[in-house]
Order: sequence, then C-alpha cells, then structure tokens
Amino acid sequence: MTKTADATALKAVTEGMVALPTLPLVACRVIEAVAQPDTSAEEVARILSLDPALTARTLRLANSEFYGFPRKVGSVALAVVVLGSNTLRDLVLSASVFQTLGEGDADGNDVMEGLWNHSLACGVAARCLAERCGYRLSSEAYAAGLLHDIGKVVLRQTDPERFQAVIAMVKEQGEAMEDAERGLFGSSHAEVGAWLAERWGLPADLVEAIACHHRPEAATRNRELAALVHVANSLTERAGLSWPQGVDTRPIAASAWELVEVDERRREEILDQLVEDVIRETERERALFAEFRGSQED
Repeated sequence: MTKTADATALKAVTEGMVALPTLPLVACRVIEAVAQPDTSAEEVARILSLDPALTARTLRLANSEFYGFPRKVGSVALAVVVLGSNTLRDLVLSASVFQTLGEGDADGNDVMEGLWNHSLACGVAARCLAERCGYRLSSEAYAAGLLHDIGKVVLRQTDPERFQAVIAMVKEQGEAMEDAERGLFGSSHAEVGAWLAERWGLPADLVEAIACHHRPEAATRNRELAALVHVANSLTERAGLSWPQGVDTRPIAASAWELVEVDERRREEILDQLVEDVIRETERERALFAEFRGSQED
C-alpha cells in the first residue's frame, strides 16, 4: 500500500494539482450576481453572454418543450425571465460540478455517476429542508448540498487505488468514511472539499458548510447551513440516493436537528414526508440538467 499522506502534504498536493478544474469565471459571476437581491435579469443575461456555450444552452433550454413557452425566446434576458435566475444559477453550478466529476479515467465512470446522483440529491434534499423549515436562502442550501462531497473527487484524483481502499473499508469493515480517509490520506473529503471551494472563490458560508457537513457543531459562521446539509445527507439515504450504497445509516447529530427543527416530535415526520419530494425533485433536476447540457449540441 502506498505511504499514508499527512494533511499538510495532501493540502499542498491539492492546491498544486493543475488537473483540478477551476470553477469557470462566468459561473462564479452568475453565483455572485444571483446572490444579490437587486440583480436584474438583464445583468444576469450580460454575464451569461460572456460565455457562448452557456448562452446557447440557456436559449435552447428556454425554447425547449421542457418549458413550453408560448412564443420564441430570442434574447438571453428573456430566457433568464422564463427560466428564473435561481434555476439558471443552479444549472450553471451543476454543469461546473458535473465537469469536475467527469474528470479522470474511464474506469471511474460508474463511481463518478453514483457520486453525481448523490450530490444532486443532497442539493435537492437541502433545498427541500430549507423550504420546509424556513431557512432564508433555499438556493444557497442547494449549492451547499450539491458541493458537499466534492472533496471525494480530489481524493480519487490524487490516488485512485487508495481511494478505492477507503471505499472497501467503509463497505466491508463499517468504517466511517472520514475516519478511513484520514487513516489512508491524512485528511477527509470534507476538509479537502473546503480547500477546493476556497480555491474556487466560493462564499465563506458554502466553504464552511462543506467542511462541517459531518460535524455541523464545528461551524462558526453559519451553523444552520451546515446543519441543513448534514440532515439532507441523511435524507438522501432514506430516499435510496446515498453513496456509496450498502453502508449503514449514520445518526443525525442532535445539535444539527436543533438548528433545523426545534420540535423533536416533528423531525421524523418531516423526513418521512420529504422522501417522496426528494425522489421526485431529484428526477426533475436530472431531466432539467440533461436538457441543459444537451442543449448546446446539434
């Protein structure tokens, strides 16, 4: 087995990996713009127009049968109105994450597809929880859920064989994922994912939620967001959308529940009620994303 790396060495390797894609500049600008409540559709359209591929995807999606708009959408600004700024922000972010997950050797396609499906489901679950429990920014919750496991991609790209050994320890020995990662890599996917999110220039609240999604009590900036992702991760397991499959369900931290839903009597009821919503909305997101990705191809 290859030599165990320490956290400092892994961070240096991670930050120096030229193969790791950076989040496209236009995607960063869209995320920042939509986060501002006074940003107009025209401003979002102006940013999107800087990227010809995103422009084509946006216009084709707005004119697709998926939306069925009664007249032809000929401008990006109108497309933003038809699709909605938040929907576009989520699609642009999803496209960037999907590109990241798609990197690597062909043998890992099944692994990356499973991780992608789980990441998408966690984004949907976090958004559903946010809407149900009154969190102020459901789109922020979606982004944090979508990105929470991005560090697993880094670990796999750093050493695929060692990462496969982590998966084996989790499945065959019942080891917690982050404990197995620390034993073999010297750091966990949550910590590495936060380093990558910082490199991408993402908002500090998102960076913290990624870092703390297994230990939300450690969050100091926005504990509620970290708690939402923590609970959403468990919700994906109930919906049959966890990754890797076949691993024992981990209990939800009491401190996380206190931030998401104070009333203990409602907690199980909320999870049970949201399972079907998460399954249905995840399928819709996958279909919408497939339409968006395919919309630049003729």
